[in-house]
Order: sequence, then C-alpha cells, then structure tokens
Amino acid sequence: AGERGSASAGWSGSASAGRSGSASAGRSGSASAGDGGSASAGERGSASAGDYGVSASRGSSSAGENGVAAARGEHAKVRGGIGSVLVVCVEKKDSYDIAEWKAAVVDGERIRPDTWYTVENGEFREAD
Repeated sequence: AGERGSASAGWSGSASAGRSGSASAGRSGSASAGDGGSASAGERGSASAGDYGVSASRGSSSAGENGVAAARGEHAKVRGGIGSVLVVCVEKKDSYDIAEWKAAVVDGERIRPDTWYTVENGEFREAD
C-alpha cells in the first residue's frame, strides 16, 4: 500500500505500507511500515516500522528513531533507533503466560541503537 495506505496479509504472508501507513501480517508473516507507520505480525512473525513508527509482533520487532518496538513470545526480540522505546515480554515455555518482561529507551550507551535485544533474568541482553 502507498503513503497512508493499509496492507494486510494472511498466514505466512508479507504486508508493506508506505509513510504513515499500516501493515499487518498473520502467523509467521512479515509486516513493514514506513516513517510514522504501524506494523504488526502474528506468532513467529516479524514487524518493522520506520522513524516515529510502532511495531509489534509475537516474534521480533524493530523501529527507527523515536519509535516503539514491542515483541512477545518464547524467543521475543526487539531493536530500535536512538530514542526508541523497546518492550520485550518473554513467555513461559509451557504456556502463554509471561515469565519476564522489560522496557527501556535506546540511549546509545546502556541500550545501543540497531542492536537486537531479548530479556534474560530480568535484564536486557543482546540477542542472536
């Protein structure tokens, strides 16, 4: 979808939207949105958004500068540009209950930009 457009994809699909657009993908899918856009993806999915955008998934999420990236799942991971808020919710292996979670702002020192993070023992650690 183009600027301010909306895109959607089903199971294992891929959706992409331009600036200020919205993209959504189903299970194992991938969603991407431009600056100021929003992207979401289902289980084992991946979502990314540009500067000032928001991304959320049940797998991995990334956002540009001053964005928000949130991920939930057993192997959740996030990354973002300077000024972004990162949120990770790690689920228990035997249920969808949250085992631990953490939120932080990418400050360039404690949390580095464009670096994948997960949560382990209540703290952010670089993800593989």
